[in-house]
Amino acid sequence: YAAMNVSAPIRLGQLQTNLQRLRERAGTLGNRYVLVDIPGAQVEAVENDRVVLRHTAIVGKIDRQTPIVNSKINEIIVNPYWNAPVSIVRKDIIPLMRKDPNYLKDSHIRLFAPDGSEVDPMTVDWSTDDAAKYRFRQDPGAGNAMASVKINFPSPDGVYMHDTPQQSLFGKMMRFDSSGCVRVQNVRDLVTWILRDTPGWNRQHFEATIKSGENVPVQVTNPVPVYFLYVSAWSTGPGVVQFRDDIYGLDGANELQITSAL
Repeated sequence: YAAMNVSAPIRLGQLQTNLQRLRERAGTLGNRYVLVDIPGAQVEAVENDRVVLRHTAIVGKIDRQTPIVNSKINEIIVNPYWNAPVSIVRKDIIPLMRKDPNYLKDSHIRLFAPDGSEVDPMTVDWSTDDAAKYRFRQDPGAGNAMASVKINFPSPDGVYMHDTPQQSLFGKMMRFDSSGCVRVQNVRDLVTWILRDTPGWNRQHFEATIKSGENVPVQVTNPVPVYFLYVSAWSTGPGVVQFRDDIYGLDGANELQITSAL
């Protein structure tokens, strides 16, 4: 109902805004790349101007936005450790520990001091934010926040793409639930495509490594360009236009922020 009530002039402005975004990138993406559309909450693997894989994604919340990224995927980590960012430690973990002192233990998250020594959570004063000075590392496994795999690339914001144990979120229409990183449905298909030119890393070996539970970093032989773009409107053929919610309010009209308006 809210989408239907956006006027035609506002929609025209949204199309013009996005056309300019696309024109700025046209011809610069290369022959083989990964594209993350933030408002569309989807990931595409593109080769020779054709989408060869399309994945449903989870992107950042309104208050923890996924940034614009222009980088190259240079590393895949199978069965990754998860190091909690300070923002998540402050906003999520410390409040959880105040409610449940066994939260870290139950979640297989270990605490490390700046000198690398392991710290007993029971020795920490959780009534303050002092715990933010420690490193929180979750062991690999089924309950790990990144599940089976992490896709790495240089980024000033430290974001990455990854698997997730919360597969049910991919079924939601509004998929803005992460802390800035991008969760990818059927991510093993994407990783197999990324590792195509990396010797010894076919699908069979990749799956066997996941089953082993061992933490294994893999350097990508031919790093694959990755672009996080903000595209909230596009055409899929003559007379057919796709619109998405302007989740982060970058299109310049309040009427387009449908989710936040609700």
